[in-house]
Order: sequence, then C-alpha cells, then structure tokens
Amino acid sequence: MERAAWSKKTPLEQVVLRERWPADEGAPQQPVSHLRGPEPTRLVGATDSADELLSPPESLGVLDRALNRVLAVGAQDVTGGTLVLAGADHPVTGLGVSAFPAATTHDVLAATVAGTSLGAATAKGAGLAVVGVDAGVSQAVPGAHGARPAGERGDLASTEAMTLADAAALVAAGREIGTEAAASGLVCLGEVGVGNTTVAAALACALLDLEPQDAVGLGSGSDADMVARKREVVAAAVARTQGERDPLRLLAMVGGPEIALLTGVALGAAAAGAPVVLDGLAASLPGVIAARLEPAAQAYLLAGQVSRERAHALVLRELGLEPLLDLRLRSGEGVGACLAASMVLQGLAVRRIAARTR
Repeated sequence: MERAAWSKKTPLEQVVLRERWPADEGAPQQPVSHLRGPEPTRLVGATDSADELLSPPESLGVLDRALNRVLAVGAQDVTGGTLVLAGADHPVTGLGVSAFPAATTHDVLAATVAGTSLGAATAKGAGLAVVGVDAGVSQAVPGAHGARPAGERGDLASTEAMTLADAAALVAAGREIGTEAAASGLVCLGEVGVGNTTVAAALACALLDLEPQDAVGLGSGSDADMVARKREVVAAAVARTQGERDPLRLLAMVGGPEIALLTGVALGAAAAGAPVVLDGLAASLPGVIAARLEPAAQAYLLAGQVSRERAHALVLRELGLEPLLDLRLRSGEGVGACLAASMVLQGLAVRRIAARTR
C-alpha cells in the first residue's frame, strides 16, 4: 500500500489477530477446505521477484497480479494449457428466453470436437489443447467426453434444473477431467448452452442474493421482450431458493449441467496445482461454487475477462478477482479465457527472460 502511495505502513502488532478471528456466533461458519492453498509467503515471494525486474513495479499492470497468483501456486514452468468446453441443453429455452434454437448447442459442441468452433479456434491460437464435454446435449455429440445427467431436467421457473444426485455426479466427473487437464498447465473454462444466460442469472441471484433486475442481461441476440421473459423466469426460480444456502443444492435447483461439470473441473485442476482461467458469467459461476465447497480453490482462480452480462462483474467482485480483459464479448465458449491465457503464458515467458536489477 505504501508503494502505491495509498497508505503508510502500520505496525505489525496493530494488524495481526492472535489465534483466531473475533467471535461472531451469528456468522455463517466457513466450510473446511480439503484442498491446500498456497503458502502466503509464495505470493509475497512472487511479488518481490517481479520487483527485481529491470522495469517499474507492476509494469504489466493487472497481468502482473495475475502472474503473481500463477507463480504463487507453483506454476512457474507452465507453457501451455487446455480449454475444457462443456455443453448442455436447457428446458428453459421452451419459455422463450433465447433467440437461438436449442440445436445450436449441439452444433457448437460438434464444431468444438472437430476443432472449428470459435472457442476451439481461439484455444489453438493460444497454443492450448481442447476438450469438449457433452454434459447434457439432447442429441449426443460423437467424439465428446460424456458426462450426462441421468434424471429429469426442469425449466427453472416451476421445477428444479436437475436432481441433487446428478449435480453431485457432474461435479465428480468434472474433477476427473480437471485433474487430467491440469497436467498440461493452465485450465481454461468454457461453456455452450442455448438459454444458459438465464440459468446463470438465476444461479448468480441465488448465490449472491441479487435481485433479478440486477442480474438479467441481454444474452446473445435477445430483444426487449425476451429480456422481460428472462426476468420473470429468474424471479420465479429465485423465489424457490429462498432460505437455501448450500451451494451444491442451489446448483441443482437453478444451475445447469455444464456449470456443475465445470465446477468439478475447477476443483480437480486446483487440487492438482493448476491455475484455472474463468471466462464469462456462466463459466465464472463454477469458480464461486468451487470456492464455497473448497475455500482454498479461490487462490487458483484467474478472471480471464468481464463480459457484458450484468451479473458478471458482481460475480468477479465476490471472488476478489480483477479481469484481465474487458472486450464486451458475447461469444462464450471460453474465448475470453483463452485470449487471457495467451497473455498469461506470454507474461510468464517475459518473467523468465527479462533482465533483473540484481
């Protein structure tokens, strides 16, 4: 803070709390994390090491802070990564909340498997591998990893999105995929699912106690009437979640299969020591749920971008993350995460090559 001309240093004895936080019996209890986070000294060491470069402190701005997080989790030798793109259909599209036919989800995921979707092309341009996952597309996608819900799916407004058992199974399947993807370096999250901006808005409201008008955005190609219908659907969905705080239960009630799958990917990658790059709203909510389930997972998260969806900036604020990019993207598919990952990989190379003052 002193270096940033914000404040003078305070004596350590004034800021250190001994043994525990002040008691507040009415506050919710922090869940126990089974995932080990990086030692605080590693983040300090990464920052100090950056200060030794022959360059002004934080010369790369927000990117420098992201690099410090990557280095703090021990990923200094990373030179590549993987985009995990999960797709799923959503019954909520039957309520008139999307401008695109439901079959578009299948087409994009099939193009991802073929390496020709926008997300896959962006990943390849960044030097990343691509894993396409069918997390619940009505017409199965040949060549995609399969992790599909077994139970009935609901439309959010009147019935729950999926069963609790399906949500848990998708998270578990995602953990395995995330663990495997972590071996390549960075793990980028991407999604495709017609109607999932409505799903994501409802889940954001449930997790962050937002009002529907503060969370519902345009989505892709929506008009004013569609946005009004989305608000009605989200309001009805959120009303059913009142009093529920369990993140996995909320995921089942108003989430989507691809969000559940990516939550597991984030947890598996973090447990394996890999940084996780979030994308838009639907691909950032897995970070929130992962951190609620395993608080130490938050240290492994990077915000690739902030999109035009209204709730996205609030989700990133909840995670304490500053986005690397603000390009007003609407593409989904992990495009923003892959563009940001390319910057991170270049930044790591700069850190390895640049001259030092000592």
